Amino acid sequence: MDNDLQNLIEENNKLLKENLALTEKNAKKIRKIQLYLRRTMVWKFIYWIIIIGITIGAYYLSRPYINTAVDKYNTIQEQIEKTSNVISDPGSFFEGVNPLNRLLNR
Repeated sequence: MDNDLQNLIEENNKLLKENLALTEKNAKKIRKIQLYLRRTMVWKFIYWIIIIGITIGAYYLSRPYINTAVDKYNTIQEQIEKTSNVISDPGSFFEGVNPLNRLLNR
């Protein structure tokens, strides 16, 4: 009986040592995974800051060109409206012009 108990204790100690070794190995792997995740998170944060910064910078640099394009578009739209008004009412083109006064003032 004493011999069986001794064998059981030795086997139990052997299993505890294996379990301790596996636990330490797993702890090292978990630390590596945590460090990898932290680094990945930091790099993704930096990546998105750069993307957002470039986008905002591009907006501010292209803003004058956008304003110029919008102004030209509005000018063209006004010209089209004036042209369509002249086409629909050709007499409005000659408002304020009196041909008799022009002929007599010569």
